[in-house]
Amino acid sequence: MGEVIGPRGQQAGAGREAFRAFMRRRRLVPTRWAKDAGVPVGEVLAYLTGHIRQLPAETASRLAGVAGVAPEDLFRA
Repeated sequence: MGEVIGPRGQQAGAGREAFRAFMRRRRLVPTRWAKDAGVPVGEVLAYLTGHIRQLPAETASRLAGVAGVAPEDLFRA
């Protein structure tokens, strides 16, 4: 059941680091980006700080839409 919930260990960390790198490349500020996407700022910050292992698909989709990319591009190195 754990495999269904979300990535573990280094896989989760790699996605989070790729997400941070994406933000740096695009000069995105989490609070502004979340607001523009209409998603809870706390959700983005919780992901960045490791309090949640995975962003909900709807949140990733909205963030990606604002950035003009596909959702999976947010997590690619």
